[in-house]
Amino acid sequence: MKMLFNRAILEAQIPMSKKAKITIAVIVTALVALVAAFAIYVTYYAIGKKALPGTTVGEVKVSGMTSSQIQKQLEAAQTDYKATFSGQGIAEKSFTPQEIGYRLDAKATAKNATERNSAFSYVSSLFSSRQVDIVHDIDPAVTNKLSQDLSKDIPGSKPATEPVVKANAEGTGFEVVPGKDGFGADTQTLIAAANKVMETQQDQNSSIKVSPVKPLASQDMAQQMANAAAKLTENKVTITAGEKTFTADQKAKVSFVKIPTISKTAKPEANQQAVGEWVNKNKEAVEVKKVDGKRFVNSAGKVLKTETEPKDGVTVSNGEKLIQEISKNFAAGKDSSVSYETQVEKASVKDKTIADGAENLAYMAAPGEKWIDINLSNYSVTGYEGATVVKGPVAMVPGAPATPTIKGNFAVERKYRSKTMRGFNTDGSRYVSPDVPYAMFFSGGYALHGAPWRGSFGWGGPGGSHGCVNMPVGGARDFYDWAPIGTPVISHS
Repeated sequence: MKMLFNRAILEAQIPMSKKAKITIAVIVTALVALVAAFAIYVTYYAIGKKALPGTTVGEVKVSGMTSSQIQKQLEAAQTDYKATFSGQGIAEKSFTPQEIGYRLDAKATAKNATERNSAFSYVSSLFSSRQVDIVHDIDPAVTNKLSQDLSKDIPGSKPATEPVVKANAEGTGFEVVPGKDGFGADTQTLIAAANKVMETQQDQNSSIKVSPVKPLASQDMAQQMANAAAKLTENKVTITAGEKTFTADQKAKVSFVKIPTISKTAKPEANQQAVGEWVNKNKEAVEVKKVDGKRFVNSAGKVLKTETEPKDGVTVSNGEKLIQEISKNFAAGKDSSVSYETQVEKASVKDKTIADGAENLAYMAAPGEKWIDINLSNYSVTGYEGATVVKGPVAMVPGAPATPTIKGNFAVERKYRSKTMRGFNTDGSRYVSPDVPYAMFFSGGYALHGAPWRGSFGWGGPGGSHGCVNMPVGGARDFYDWAPIGTPVISHS
């Protein structure tokens, strides 16, 4: 509008010929159309960030394609098109780039194809072309195997050995193990054919020969990998927890490095498993297992004995987060100074009210609680309910000196009215005792049971049992009928 107004003023001030007026009108109209066309052009390529005119990926035009479209086209190419090989002693065979060992980074390639250096790129692309290289790597293991598969019928064929980087014997640094030449189908021809297929997105034919083949990774590449790995170990890794500090030493940091297969784009990475092992090992010095307290009180509530002091538990709550953070920083060449976050689990105290007088016995039983007392000093078995004797004492014979009866606090595990018992004598010979009556096992093979073969009870020493508590059959029956599974059994001197 302003332009038309200025034009009117100009016409009013300066007399113009009809021809001049027409010329100016045409020029103005053309300029307006050109600006409009350029705006439409910019808008078209800006929406979806399409590749600009003159852009090729390899030899394939991608102008006007979005990053997603370029990516899909490349991914399809590595499996849809093939390179066909034939030559000296090699039967004709075809392989996709992926089968040759070509490892495409379609996302990175598509990103490069659609990037703009500046707004001026919209103008410059109209007068120039831009070829984008395909971002990729080669998997040496796949390519070397294919070389051998193609030449397997040729005498003397052997695979090339790629150089590797590994921790040194001391575990404090890295060393390079050199690669070795092989003999087989030329690996460089295989790679060149895969490259050509991807650059043209067309099938290719290639002549291949059998010859000495060198490792695909050079000694220099391996040394660069070793140097990069060593550089990562310069990172400081520290975890604190209160006044405690845990610092990764050189050996630990060497273990934190994961060495990939050597290639032109490969870089050392963080070994997250090793980082995790180090983080979890050190958190053991921070964490405390919760222990609930246990006290015995009488009927009046007075504490008679504290069996177990309570101890609060401490657990690390951010172990996995630290593993992730340290691994990320380590791979990026950054120090890590982090802290364990802990949670406290309060311990409880459980009071057991015991029968009056039970504090003077071998077991602090609750009022009415059934328990069995095995006294290895006076060779007797007594049944209690609380602090009251309800069974026995019954005389018994314990284990012989070479096979003593076990001591400690146990419970009846299983019961048999009749049980055949088997085991070994001290000389290694086997014994079998059939139909042993009223057996109550309280710890593995240790049991209270009737012993009808014995003529006397109430003694110990040579001639004793294999470890069981031998009782008169009648006494064993009384205890068997009275004590359910789970009844505490206290064996003591």
